[in-house]
Amino acid sequence: MIKNRYFYIMKKCLLSLVLLFSLSTSALFAQGIDKPIYQIVTHRDTAYLGTFTVELFPLIAPNHVHMFDSLVSTQFFDSTAFHRVVPGFVIQGGDPNTISGPMSTWGQGQPWQPTVNAEFSTVRHLRGILGAARDTDPNSANSQFYICVAPATFLDGNYTVYGKVTNGMSVVDTIVLSPRDVNDIPLQKITMFVTYIGVNDTVPAAPSLVSPANNSTNISNGQFFNWTAVPGAVMYTLQFSTDSLFSTIAFERTAGTNTANAPQLPGSNTYFWRVKANNGGHESVFSNVWKFTTLTGAVTLISPPDSETNIFVNPLFEWSSVAGADNYQLQVATTVTFSGVSLVYNQLGITNTYQQVPALNANTQYYWRVKSFNGAIAGYLSTRFTFETGTATGILSAQEEDVITSIYPNPAAQQLNVELKMKDKAPLRMNLKDVQGKIVWSQEYKFAEELQVKIDLSTFSKGLYLLEVQQGTYFVSEKIIVE
Repeated sequence: MIKNRYFYIMKKCLLSLVLLFSLSTSALFAQGIDKPIYQIVTHRDTAYLGTFTVELFPLIAPNHVHMFDSLVSTQFFDSTAFHRVVPGFVIQGGDPNTISGPMSTWGQGQPWQPTVNAEFSTVRHLRGILGAARDTDPNSANSQFYICVAPATFLDGNYTVYGKVTNGMSVVDTIVLSPRDVNDIPLQKITMFVTYIGVNDTVPAAPSLVSPANNSTNISNGQFFNWTAVPGAVMYTLQFSTDSLFSTIAFERTAGTNTANAPQLPGSNTYFWRVKANNGGHESVFSNVWKFTTLTGAVTLISPPDSETNIFVNPLFEWSSVAGADNYQLQVATTVTFSGVSLVYNQLGITNTYQQVPALNANTQYYWRVKSFNGAIAGYLSTRFTFETGTATGILSAQEEDVITSIYPNPAAQQLNVELKMKDKAPLRMNLKDVQGKIVWSQEYKFAEELQVKIDLSTFSKGLYLLEVQQGTYFVSEKIIVE
């Protein structure tokens, strides 16, 4: 809708206020600012060539819009030329040197011209887009602007977009096809006269979500989210939250098209997502809200600890459980690539959070990691730990060998044999606990210089247990696997 100049002056005052109080920019812009519209009349030499119309994006590049409008209000652009025409790319104009200066200075501008800092956005450089010309300094834009006659998306994120042609693009096409010299300067001068003619107060419609479908599961990092394109929209805002009311925003990004890929979201979490459209002056209300669940998360590695040395050659690997995961993959390798002959152990379908591997090489550095799975769907990989083996077989540390001299077999099915050498004459207590910490077997022994204990495991459930040994102030514990 076109409004009169008075109403736009009021909007322009609001824009100036926003510029003075930049810290509150986002809050004010959330209300929307009508897009100013300008008519650009062109002449080739003295003959009328044609007229086209542009509207600017104060909600996306307020400082550039303010600069352009201020120049129009002083008739700065009148009689300046489109001094650069590149078929299949852009037309460029707005340099005061083109009014009466030597042709060799066209495009160089004047040092007295005020500049405006870059306002990069995700708006795409598509046909009809108007942007700020500059030199190598991103913050050097002044009066010169360009209009794309074809997609030039290689400029995205490096040049400020602040408007688009809304009518008369055929005139722009005529200008860009003008005969030109080797410097892309038209052989016949093409001048412009720019006039403000009103505002566009249109509010875009809300997008509709398309994919991934509502209640989707196993969404990974890199997943693309799609929604319907909204007529007139040049940018969209995508939000993720852990609650349906979006009281906290887990992630927010803008996109110049109706698709965007997922950020790095933690696994085993449920998120809600929504999108709103931006036409450069106003934002739509948010779309409907959908939810999704990410892939199973990464486990936390527990044992062997990272960078540990003198690990037994048949170590017990242990990691944390992950919500939503029902099995795991354990990989052990001699290089960080976990590939080829370096991958010495690669076990899928482990339903426990621990696994003992066959004997590794002694005095060798190894790397290990775990991936979670939900059925056959792979989740995220854990971080990578490293350790170095020693020479011994078993699960005992050097300190533990003072009392426990041997535990075998481990894993065990029917019977566990424990050999001990008592430190003093105090009674010795042995407890076997399940993963919940419940004592499932216990026995106390009087002093004996050496002690051999046989524990019947035939009635125990399969799983991980903890064997505790205490004598006086001495205490030690070891993990036991019952198969």
